[in-house]
Amino acid sequence: MGKHSIVLFICCLFLMLSGCAANRETVSAPGDYVEIDNPAFTMSPGAPPTIWVPRSDVESGVPRGGELVEKGYASLRGNPSAGTTQQAPQQAAASAPQAAQAQVPVKTATAPRIRNRIFTIEIGQNGLLLPFNEEMSKAPAEIMVDPARAAVVARYASVATPGERAALSVKLQEDFGATLVLFLSAPAGISAGGSVAVEIFECNGGTLVKRLNAAIQPYVPADKAAREAALSATLRRLAGEVKDVASLVPWYGKVVAVDGERVYINAGKESGLVIGRILNVYRSGKVMEKLGFVPGQRTGILEITGFVGTDGAFGVVKQGAKAQAADLVGIE
Repeated sequence: MGKHSIVLFICCLFLMLSGCAANRETVSAPGDYVEIDNPAFTMSPGAPPTIWVPRSDVESGVPRGGELVEKGYASLRGNPSAGTTQQAPQQAAASAPQAAQAQVPVKTATAPRIRNRIFTIEIGQNGLLLPFNEEMSKAPAEIMVDPARAAVVARYASVATPGERAALSVKLQEDFGATLVLFLSAPAGISAGGSVAVEIFECNGGTLVKRLNAAIQPYVPADKAAREAALSATLRRLAGEVKDVASLVPWYGKVVAVDGERVYINAGKESGLVIGRILNVYRSGKVMEKLGFVPGQRTGILEITGFVGTDGAFGVVKQGAKAQAADLVGIE
């Protein structure tokens, strides 16, 4: 007898013995055994056509004994190629929620923060504008308007009073799309023990959001390098505080034109908008005393569908009334 025949004979003998044991226990524990085609049927004409084997042998995989057992295994597992039974209804119902759950995509990405467009005006002539804007630009959380433009505006604009600074802030929103204006000054000049101040105005209502002060650390007046280091440290600290405040101020853009279904706004890729971003549309707004600017009634929802230039975008109103020029858009 060849080696393969010996192995096959031992496997068949094992299954037949298992079947005998199963027959003795069928009444007491019928669920522990299952009936399959007898692998020894082709070898011994006197063998029964089916035998009983432990269910665990079938459910844990094809039992040792080769392809002769596979037919019985397939009949229990519902192998389509064998043309036998399908999955039990209760098993299908139990597995269905898991399959559905696996098909649901999990979205972890969040929309990028929309960046403020900040315009800095220096009050006085202390040479603070360029170094301060450099500190603000080191972390690209906001957009700093070209200091050269700011210098020209500061040269010709009147900013002596709070009312004039408020009016200029609204004007800079119209002309440059600014969302915040910083009025930078050193009231006592650059000196040891002095300070640098920043007034933060929002540009929709022209309200003062916050006034910040940062003291200049003491230094030896004759030491130019020490003076520059002290001033740099002060501006760096002040820039960090401005960024913290700016991150809390609600962002609003403005509708600049409406052409058919397209609504054009003064913010785009540079500001952090992406295709599909949803914005609320507000009709006008007003300044609430001691609180600041609040938008008017929400009239619709705008979905961004394209971009114009470096920082403009257009979209379509998905819900609500038709947008109008000078409407505001926001994310609140």
